Amino acid sequence: MFSIQDEIGCYMACISGSGLLPIISASVLLALLLFGSYLGAKGPKVRIYSFTAAQLCMLISIGMVVSSMHCSRMLSIEIYTAYAIISTVLILFLPRIYYIVLIRRYGARPIAEIMEWPQAFVDSLGKMEKSPGTREVYYYDSAVPRAFASGKAIFLSMGLLEIMEKNELKAILAHEAWHLRHNTRTPLLRQLSMITFTGNRSENELEIMADIFAAELVSKNAVESARIKLG
Repeated sequence: MFSIQDEIGCYMACISGSGLLPIISASVLLALLLFGSYLGAKGPKVRIYSFTAAQLCMLISIGMVVSSMHCSRMLSIEIYTAYAIISTVLILFLPRIYYIVLIRRYGARPIAEIMEWPQAFVDSLGKMEKSPGTREVYYYDSAVPRAFASGKAIFLSMGLLEIMEKNELKAILAHEAWHLRHNTRTPLLRQLSMITFTGNRSENELEIMADIFAAELVSKNAVESARIKLG
């Protein structure tokens, strides 16, 4: 019969007898110091790097704990391992194809059907990269002003197109293009947060970095104006 007390006893006995206790303790301490650095840092890049490093230290600590287990009654380890595997597969691989589902769900159409410059603008951003990829811009019928990116596509609602000036829309496209360029970072941070059971506040830093990119490419005023209109 499952007993939390028995499992805690197994954890303590296995970790103490494995010889890994000093290394695990050092790894956890390093993770706490990095989390402290994350909380105290002001720049978004430093905060993201500190947060990621802290999560990796926590993941290494959890891995060492798992490797030290030799008890037969470790249901929590089995549940955690299944959770980590399933969530990793879903978060790291589903976004690569989910945009196809979104195109069908929203009945999205290539924006070139109604205006040509947004796609040309995003294409020009792709040419600035070392390894450019194809990013398609789509529009869909909704009065709610909204923009988001997924996989290889940027989605803009008709409500957004109606209220934004050209420079504001350029800023939004640059913001979303930045997310597509760094689309491996977002699911990685989200997955590390889930596996290590830490809050994923780093999403805010990614938004800030995307805004900084858009401000440098278009203008700070365009980014702020678009933000105000989006509420």
